[in-house]
Amino acid sequence: MLLGAAACGGASKQTPAAREASSRLATPFPLQPVTAFDLDGRDVSSATWKGKVVIVNVWATWCAPCRREIPALAALQDKYRDRVLVIGVLDDNVTDNFAREFGTTVKLNYPIVRSTPEIEHRFPTVLALPMTFIVDTRTNLVAMFAGELDPVALEAEVVHFLNAGRGRPAG
Repeated sequence: MLLGAAACGGASKQTPAAREASSRLATPFPLQPVTAFDLDGRDVSSATWKGKVVIVNVWATWCAPCRREIPALAALQDKYRDRVLVIGVLDDNVTDNFAREFGTTVKLNYPIVRSTPEIEHRFPTVLALPMTFIVDTRTNLVAMFAGELDPVALEAEVVHFLNAGRGRPAG
């Protein structure tokens, strides 16, 4: 399992602006290539991410904050479909069929990938669920969120890194 501690985090008490500022890494961290396939066998490896901002969300079906943030992640996937890829990394002991059915029930519109030792090695240790990582258009880990996401702060970060990847000011 990806979890360093069995925890399911609630919403942070920080303001959205403080949370946004504290989520960015001081120095972008280049990710080593990651091989990943979704539950239906589609390739969602890092080689397919070129030019996109990638949101890697580690979650579980039993985690209430994880379930609450799915609509916001699905909305980002819809809104920025050509420039953003959301990947749900499932850290749960449910069957693939259960995970697919769960995804359909909650209208999850992005790939579900099972946690693997390779994924665990490429990303920082997950200490609480949900945990979300943002990877920029150059495949650098640039931000992390522990606990339930603030949808406004997450979209602001995504837009920031989309603009930075297009050569626009990233302010």
